[in-house]
Amino acid sequence: MTDEDELIARLEVHRDMIGWLIMELSKEGIQAKRTTGNNPKGDILIVNQQDVPRVKQLLRNWQIEFNN
Repeated sequence: MTDEDELIARLEVHRDMIGWLIMELSKEGIQAKRTTGNNPKGDILIVNQQDVPRVKQLLRNWQIEFNN
């Protein structure tokens, strides 16, 4: 695999993971959008700031679920 192929594979995984997270947040009733332009604040915008604590808890739960 070339260096370029490895970079492409990593970007595809990243793209798919962000898409999955946005879909899962939507299922939880949380509105989220992809950011653009290599936003230094991250890849996902949580539309309602009140949802941020809940999003953080969901991320912790998913991390535990998928890393065990």
